[in-house]
Amino acid sequence: MVPVETLKKLDIFDGLSEDELNAVKWIAEVEDYPKGSKIFKENEEARKLYILQEGRVAIQFEVGRHLEEVVHTVSSGQAFGWSALVVPYQFTASARCMAESKVITIDREGIRRLFEEDCHIGFIIMEKLAELISERLRETRLQLLNLVHG
Repeated sequence: MVPVETLKKLDIFDGLSEDELNAVKWIAEVEDYPKGSKIFKENEEARKLYILQEGRVAIQFEVGRHLEEVVHTVSSGQAFGWSALVVPYQFTASARCMAESKVITIDREGIRRLFEEDCHIGFIIMEKLAELISERLRETRLQLLNLVHG
């Protein structure tokens, strides 16, 4: 369980009421990862949504055999691993800790049940998730243009 006061500080939950945050806290947990560890790998089944509480996490794409390119660095308070809420529930990138990191995790099945019980929670979180995906797509596009045009 993650305290409501912690959840209030996270962008993905901005717009949820105190009661709604109280429902979320029961499905949220904290996991610790050492520097250099992989939180998840590209193409794995996505079973959790992640929110960085402390540390630094790199989002990486595989660009060749045993080669990965960082496409985004996650900052404290930001969500990642959004594939857990989007069919086909498969990670589109890998996440590696660039520093010792504390991560809030939310199980896919738990949050989907919560969405079914309270549509407003689902609407707010999915709206924030759409913003996040759009931002990451813009960043990736700019990196690709920079790569192509130097």
